[in-house]
Amino acid sequence: MKTVEKKELLTVKGGVTLSGTVLEQFNILMELLLEAGRQVGSSIRRIGSKSICPIE
Repeated sequence: MKTVEKKELLTVKGGVTLSGTVLEQFNILMELLLEAGRQVGSSIRRIGSKSICPIE
């Protein structure tokens, strides 16, 4: 393994790139959370108005 000198270490640059896949997965996560919120809100509204289908 090659030893890296301090001078070389100071020139190393790193970073984060956002690829299309990461952005697409973030979009899918946001859609999932939005849909879950709609379902919870709908359930709360139906429970509050007593319009729940009975379980037989």
